[in-house]
Amino acid sequence: MLKNVSEWVGICCVLVVAACGGGGGGSSSLGEQPITQPTRVGSFESGKYRNVFVENGIATQQEVEARLQATYEKLFYSGNRDDSTGESVLFPVGDDMAFIKDIGNGDIRSEGMSYGMMIAVQMNDKAVFDKLWRFANTYMQQKSGWYEGYFAWNLKPDAPFEKLHEGAAADGEEYFAMALYFAHNRWGSGDGVLNYKHHADTLLKNMVHKPETADYLPLFSTSQRQILFVSEKGAGVFTDPSYHLPAFYELFARWSPADNSLWSEAAEVSRRFFHRASHPATGLFPDYAEFDGAPRATSYNANSHHSAHDAFRVMGNIAMDYTWFARDDAQKTLVDRQLAFYAQELAAKGSNYAIHTMEGTPVSSYGSSGQIAMLATGAMVSDTADSSLYLKALWSQPTPRGTWRYYDGLLHMFALLHLSGRYQVIPAR
Repeated sequence: MLKNVSEWVGICCVLVVAACGGGGGGSSSLGEQPITQPTRVGSFESGKYRNVFVENGIATQQEVEARLQATYEKLFYSGNRDDSTGESVLFPVGDDMAFIKDIGNGDIRSEGMSYGMMIAVQMNDKAVFDKLWRFANTYMQQKSGWYEGYFAWNLKPDAPFEKLHEGAAADGEEYFAMALYFAHNRWGSGDGVLNYKHHADTLLKNMVHKPETADYLPLFSTSQRQILFVSEKGAGVFTDPSYHLPAFYELFARWSPADNSLWSEAAEVSRRFFHRASHPATGLFPDYAEFDGAPRATSYNANSHHSAHDAFRVMGNIAMDYTWFARDDAQKTLVDRQLAFYAQELAAKGSNYAIHTMEGTPVSSYGSSGQIAMLATGAMVSDTADSSLYLKALWSQPTPRGTWRYYDGLLHMFALLHLSGRYQVIPAR
């Protein structure tokens, strides 16, 4: 989420959850990291998705559906868009476009636009999906130069929606492509901007095959089989653990017209990478990392080598891969280790904190509802008391509103989709 210029501004309030008392990396290569052969069948193969809230007796199916719809209505349809007290993150532009706004940072991000599209297609809301996609295609997607086909990672939130930075951030591209494939599978492709599959195919091609220059690299490293943080060499050539999406790569390998073996290999590399990047004691992941998983310090983000806001999402990425494809049973160890760390912190301090050193020392004095939401997705993988703790915390947590509702709210919505069994692979027709 932090790109190559400025650091995230902290969330002001500490989320306090009641809890009872109750978990670097070495130098080996990614190829040496063990992947435990699965003992389960994933949802992609079985077609079955769990409602973890119902399984755990937290809510009925009807209550879960009502909560999911109410949360979506607040974040995407509420008329209250005030910066400090508002609910909605979606802002209309005329009758046929809309954007997702990062209220706290005062911009429009490829991250949020692509997240909004993914949520809309999962909720079967073609109208919102098309409005977001038209806006992203019109104002955010580059039309010329080396960046052609990529998306400027942030824009000003007022017409004419000037690009604040020309460069792309790869998490946006990944989510745009996946959301477009799902839209094609759910609704079929149309013409022009609504030819979803064509745009997804072209985007994946650009991510892999942009020509390298003295200044730029394509967003996906074919030599490392890993996603890059950004394409500008001057910002450093490394990765972001939260950009690793093996579940998406499995689908790209099946649905892209090219580079199928590359995407299949990338899924396996990312699974091994998670084991490398996870701290052996705390289970924390750094925001930025070298290709071997070691934390990456940068001059432009003081927390890049810490476990901070980007790293929240790794838990959700692992939970999605474990649920959809069930390729690595050892992912449960990663989840249990991190949940144990946070549960112990909560029991000892009465709060969880958003930013830590990799060894577990808090760096921030505030917490994050988005962090709690992502920790809750661990219940898709783990059945420990720690996973139950965060599952219950998410259910008790109100939909984020106000200044920091953008990131927290979208992660909150993703977690509800996952844990209700509504975040699904939308199969090809």
